[in-house]
Amino acid sequence: MDIEPARRPTLKDVAEAAGVAVSTASRALADNPAVAARTRARIHDIAAGMGYRPNEQARALRRARTNTIGVIVPSLVNHYFATLVTGIQEGAAAAGLTTVIANTREDADSLAASLQVLADQRVDGVICVPHEDCADQILALHDAGLPIVLIDREIPSGQVPTVVSDPERGMHDAVRLLAETRALPIGYLSGPTTTSTGRQRLETFRTACTAAGLPEQPVYLGGYEQERGRAGAADLLDRGVTALFAGDSMMTIGVIEECHRRGLLIGEDVAVIGFDRHPVFELQPRPITVIDQDVDAMAALALQTLLAGIDGQPTTSTRMHTPTTLITRQSTPGALR
Repeated sequence: MDIEPARRPTLKDVAEAAGVAVSTASRALADNPAVAARTRARIHDIAAGMGYRPNEQARALRRARTNTIGVIVPSLVNHYFATLVTGIQEGAAAAGLTTVIANTREDADSLAASLQVLADQRVDGVICVPHEDCADQILALHDAGLPIVLIDREIPSGQVPTVVSDPERGMHDAVRLLAETRALPIGYLSGPTTTSTGRQRLETFRTACTAAGLPEQPVYLGGYEQERGRAGAADLLDRGVTALFAGDSMMTIGVIEECHRRGLLIGEDVAVIGFDRHPVFELQPRPITVIDQDVDAMAALALQTLLAGIDGQPTTSTRMHTPTTLITRQSTPGALR
């Protein structure tokens, strides 16, 4: 009779036995001070009792270089993310690295699968636009030694190196411009509040309105798709706004589409401010005023941080941000006076 060997306990088994997330178990067994000392001791005891041992072979393989990095983004249709990937890929190639790109379509399950595949393929590191539902998995991989840098969005832990843009300067300048030219009321098309980017930009817009002495302005809770921008523009225009301010590039395209559909002259009948650079914005009869995140600088900083992590260099800051700049064009200044 064949006797099957006993299954070796995994980190997931330890986490379940301790009643904690996998990322917490991983940090505890690595003696990470982010986990309370009492909890660390309890998880160590549970792991010892189960006979759990870290996979040293896997750790050794992790230390072997493959000269490959992974980049995970939620969309390659979105010009902003395509530009971001291009910047990272070109910088990586200059450093002698091959880039594997994954597109998750804003889906948490797809992101989780992409992370696992890249980890299994032993890439040297990953640059990732995160989904908050995957926070535990990202932390577990980070704690297990896989260099990870988050970009564009954050997860709550604050432990993983993260590169984001700071919307404050660009958005405050944009609201001030609209207030001074009396392009009021301002209709703001917000990104989804399920993302750190959407929440932060919405909060910044409201703060900027207060700073400019404006009462609460109309808001449409949208999404990072062209159709959501078109629907949001229709809703806000029906509410009587004189200016449309979109919180990302895909919604900006939707805003332009709805204005053209209604026969509105951008820069005359309605002021428009968008986010990010896009060729279509400059091809309008009245080119679109935008808030520029300097995506090339974000890509370069994220890659620089990842390469330092791959080389084992400590990260001096886990949260790095680049400034935003208002680029004024004919879709706004003085058009509605």
